[in-house]
Amino acid sequence: MDVTRKPTRDLTRKVLALAFTLVLTTACPGDDDGDGGGGTGEPVTLSGTVTYDFVPAVYSPSTRRGTLDFAQSSKRPVRNAVVQVRQGTRVLVDGTTDQQGRYTLTYTPSGSGALSVVALAKSTEPEIQIEDNTDNNAIWAVGDNITATVTTKDLHASHGWAGTNYTASRRTAAPFAILDSMYTASRAFMDVRPVNFPLLKVNWSPNNMPQPGSKPQGRIGTSHFSFTENEIYVLGRDGVDTDEFDAHVIVHEWGHYFEANLSRADSPGGPHSSGDILDPRLAFGEGYGNALASILLPEPIYADTYWDASTLVAFGFDAESEPTARPDDPKKGAFSEMSVFRLLYDLFDSGTNESYDMVSYNLGIFYDVLVGPQKSTPALTTVGSFINGFIAQPGVSTADVYLLLAHYNIGSISSDFGDGDTQLRAIYTNVPGIPYTTEVPLVGGRDYNKREQNQYYVFTGTGRNMTISANHATEDVGIEVYGQGRSLAESDIGYTGTETVSIPTQADARYVVVVYGFNETAGNYRPFPTLSITSQ
Repeated sequence: MDVTRKPTRDLTRKVLALAFTLVLTTACPGDDDGDGGGGTGEPVTLSGTVTYDFVPAVYSPSTRRGTLDFAQSSKRPVRNAVVQVRQGTRVLVDGTTDQQGRYTLTYTPSGSGALSVVALAKSTEPEIQIEDNTDNNAIWAVGDNITATVTTKDLHASHGWAGTNYTASRRTAAPFAILDSMYTASRAFMDVRPVNFPLLKVNWSPNNMPQPGSKPQGRIGTSHFSFTENEIYVLGRDGVDTDEFDAHVIVHEWGHYFEANLSRADSPGGPHSSGDILDPRLAFGEGYGNALASILLPEPIYADTYWDASTLVAFGFDAESEPTARPDDPKKGAFSEMSVFRLLYDLFDSGTNESYDMVSYNLGIFYDVLVGPQKSTPALTTVGSFINGFIAQPGVSTADVYLLLAHYNIGSISSDFGDGDTQLRAIYTNVPGIPYTTEVPLVGGRDYNKREQNQYYVFTGTGRNMTISANHATEDVGIEVYGQGRSLAESDIGYTGTETVSIPTQADARYVVVVYGFNETAGNYRPFPTLSITSQ
């Protein structure tokens, strides 16, 4: 088993017989603690069960209150996790737990080094590992000392809650809770399709805080999937924000990992909240992440806990219905993450009596769309590309899907570019020919990732190189070009002036240019930025 290595010094964190403490993995091949290897003992079979404390994150849409409910915590099995017997620093044997958290290992002691059994926060099918980004990316684990006469040893990771905060030495369940939520999400897809998930590294530390800065120092900004690193970071700072038991948050970020590795995401990222009129790429990505969490866990009430001063509280929302007292989706449509969230959930859920929701499609169809038409769309990844791919799947009723779309103020989408929905189609402008010059109608006073600060232009390749430029004399604008299912070029190097990129094109292939702005002054840009596309 290829296990992330850690310097031997960390083994000084001894695991006492009756009080487990969290250890970080070290698996150095070869000799043990310097005893020279010595003789060979008789084979020993060791078995047991590995469990962790699961704490539900709860939220009430009616009272708008929530928390981590430690009174309702339960012992859950650690599934498909790597378990090792070690002598000193040497791994004698490794295996995995089953779906009930049980393991059986047969090993032969060799030498005089101390024996121990260790369960890693690492699964094998699929391969997910929970690391400490503040401690050389070591894999978290829980373990205990044993002797060669011990044939049964259970391991348990506790939540460590002491009533108002965590006891650091007993806070061992966190990485296993994260692992189990992501394992649940992965297996849900693997149960309906033959999926080969690539290695996923997840970074959790009790030092991880909601501040930007150095990730090795725990300043991760927020729980997030890093598209550049292809890794997930999870908050863990006691008294500030801890997300390890916020299963919806965990699976939401796992959903972005799914997009990056099996599907596609063109989202610009950035700040967002319910009620915002977002760039439709962002609206889809965030709505999809929330919906996926509610579908896969499965649990329609999304809860995200945090500390408000010294009180552990939560915010959240219901995938099934919008609150009536304080609506959280006042501007329904393709630019609303809440509309996308509930739309996707309604496409999946069953047993409702809503007149507008006549559908219930299985997870396999979602998978087929995400890895097929959503990944290869010549447009950008919005609710338009997803729905157009969805209605093309066998067994899907276009009329019933359109009925559901209408409830969320989304038109009868008939193309990846949003035809059928007037507002979504309006963000795309077809370029009639090259060369091409136009004014871009951006509106300031919004974040760069909001609808008003973005406009898309679709042109057809000629087989020659194209030069794309966006210009504004006094305001900061940027451009990004998409084609063949990926971002091809981007420019945002100056605060004013001209941004330019050049790309080769394929004849008859379609490309999308995104022009976006950063003007913080409310109202139309004066003048509008200028876009030009020329052929070389």
